[in-house]
Amino acid sequence: FRPRLESVDWRRLSAIDVDKVAGAVDVLTLQENIMNITFCKLEDEKCPHCQSGVDPVLLKLIRLAQLTIEYLLHSQEFLTSQLHGLEERLRRSLAEGEHSKKLLAKQAGEIKLLKEECKRRKKLISTQQLMIEAKASYYQCHFCDKAFMNQAFLQSHIQRRHPEDSHLEYKTRAQTDKLQSEIDMLKEQLQLT
Repeated sequence: FRPRLESVDWRRLSAIDVDKVAGAVDVLTLQENIMNITFCKLEDEKCPHCQSGVDPVLLKLIRLAQLTIEYLLHSQEFLTSQLHGLEERLRRSLAEGEHSKKLLAKQAGEIKLLKEECKRRKKLISTQQLMIEAKASYYQCHFCDKAFMNQAFLQSHIQRRHPEDSHLEYKTRAQTDKLQSEIDMLKEQLQLT
């Protein structure tokens, strides 16, 4: 507790209508006078008429009231600082929540893209498995990794995707593939015979 060193401002106190303050719940007037009332020193005060000191029991009551008010001021400051701290934590939590929502939305978009990619790859794998199971011959592009079920699709692909490559190179490779397939067919016939 702080020491009581201030003198009482009697004029200011006498100007206050206590009933009016209580009836109107005039908290502003209370706030304006709280420091003067709480930290004033009453031990040296004398009655203006008889010059006698303040009654010791009344002085004790006023001192207890002053200590109670000081305790309540301290509690008010403590609770106000706690409130500001909690408001700051709430603000940070809300900001983190917004950040988490944005991150969640971003990750949901990435998951959607990955699912689409997964479906596309499953489809590609199932197509390749069907080709392997059927032992179907397929035609592979010589310029990239793509494979096609027939020669017409391969030619169409090369014209669309690889027009800069010379037609001669394509024809020689096509002839080589054709000769290789004929050799494979002759080998099969030879084995049958």
